[in-house]
Amino acid sequence: MRRDHREHRRHKEPRWKTLKKKESGLPAYKSEHLDRLRQDLSGRVQLAGAPGYNDDRMVFMHTYQQYPQVIVYCECDTDVVAALKFARRSGLQVATRSGGHCTAGFSVNDQVVIDTSGLDHVIVDPETPSVRCGPGVPFRKLNRVLDFHRLHLPGGGCETVNVAGYMMGGGYGFTSRLFGMNCDRVTGVRMALADGTIVTANDAENKDLYWAVRGGTGNQFGVLLEIFYDPVPLDRKFFGFGLRWNMRHRHEADVARVCRVLEQLQAEYSNSGPPRMGHQALMMYLPDADHPNGQTPCLCLRGLYDGTEAEAKAALDPLLATLEDPRADVEIWTHKHHYTRLNEILLQTVDPPGRDMPTVSMNTKPLVEGWLINEHHPAERWREVVDHFLNAPDKTCFVALEFYGGAIAEPAPTDMAFVHRDPSVDMFSWAFWTFDTHQQASVDWLDGLGALATGMGSGRRYQNYPRRGTTDFLDAYFGQNLPRLQQIKARYDPHNMFWFEQSLGPKPAPAGSHDIHTGDAGQAEDAR
Repeated sequence: MRRDHREHRRHKEPRWKTLKKKESGLPAYKSEHLDRLRQDLSGRVQLAGAPGYNDDRMVFMHTYQQYPQVIVYCECDTDVVAALKFARRSGLQVATRSGGHCTAGFSVNDQVVIDTSGLDHVIVDPETPSVRCGPGVPFRKLNRVLDFHRLHLPGGGCETVNVAGYMMGGGYGFTSRLFGMNCDRVTGVRMALADGTIVTANDAENKDLYWAVRGGTGNQFGVLLEIFYDPVPLDRKFFGFGLRWNMRHRHEADVARVCRVLEQLQAEYSNSGPPRMGHQALMMYLPDADHPNGQTPCLCLRGLYDGTEAEAKAALDPLLATLEDPRADVEIWTHKHHYTRLNEILLQTVDPPGRDMPTVSMNTKPLVEGWLINEHHPAERWREVVDHFLNAPDKTCFVALEFYGGAIAEPAPTDMAFVHRDPSVDMFSWAFWTFDTHQQASVDWLDGLGALATGMGSGRRYQNYPRRGTTDFLDAYFGQNLPRLQQIKARYDPHNMFWFEQSLGPKPAPAGSHDIHTGDAGQAEDAR
């Protein structure tokens, strides 16, 4: 089926020498610079208009259409250095892409994209234990390698997400309440800076960069080349569970029960909730016996418990008591699987076994936004959210809750750039539409949910769920850590080569107003 390739509204950057050539369809770089790039690469270059370009420029969030001049597929560190040199010589800005799952589509721009999906190594030292991996490794691969060695890192549910952007935004997963955010397990990184210098950042060197990269988001300070992790030894199986509260035909008793459960989840299963339990809740339309095509609104809870079945049941008893029919509404109850397989079961399977959650076609466009909530709210306040969900214009729209507390709250907000240590829950939503005529209704619905969430929330937002057009993102993402982050951004990317709509730095200076090579090293490099 043909996708809609209409370009998303451009953010004009008159300070960089790109618009006239780009708008006329002409390359904004010199052929000799491109030739030198190709000579220096082990990977490959994709150009606008070349065969395969439309597939290569795409990202997961195809709502946003960008048309880069050049895409550089890197296979080694020196490829990244060569791509940065090309961008500097051409006066072009850089977007970095490892997996392309940024919910605002920031993984691609209209200038130069440095794709690091080919840097996908995973090296495990089982004796230490320690893990080092490239930015392009997806969780499908990482989780399987870790499972083999009986090690674990908190990871995302979607196994096609790559580690780079996920980690730099924090990195929440089912085991975060047990073992922290993904960035909490990072012991160091290697990064290529705008001038082509490769640096290591950890507790011993470039400490400020090490602090910043753990939560400061991607495409801010340089191109991530490698992550060093301190994994959790995990030679045991988790207990997995899945509970469901239906709202068939919007019966008042069912809706009221869901609101009470939401109050209970926030009050008893977030900040001070069971520390060995990790869980997420979703309000969505799912299949049931009466509606096999996924037309029944419900609240479902998916999670895992690090303990025995009896311990898990004791922790869940208050919720089990609220189920209408435990025999039907307990959809997952298993102690048979290690993390990787259990993660797949929790996110992809509903009752009965083998019936998958509804999929969304590629011509359906999504929009995502999230809001962190600290204050605990009564059922009456959650009723506003539930009613709003039930009035979604498209039954693929859903509202999700990721519960905080536990190990997430152990570091201080200033220990690293990831500042969100006190929330009880992160509420976020995906809105969808298939036809352009339906777009405004879905956008309005998401905005309406945002108005409710803003009234309930702390003003903070989890930076891994960005939305374009957000005006208060700096304070919302970084809070008290913002001034230090901006200082570090100015130090490591002084000319804002890595600028985008939600950059820590100001818009770049006019072309020609400075030497875009940072220091003598850049000038000598360009002369070779």
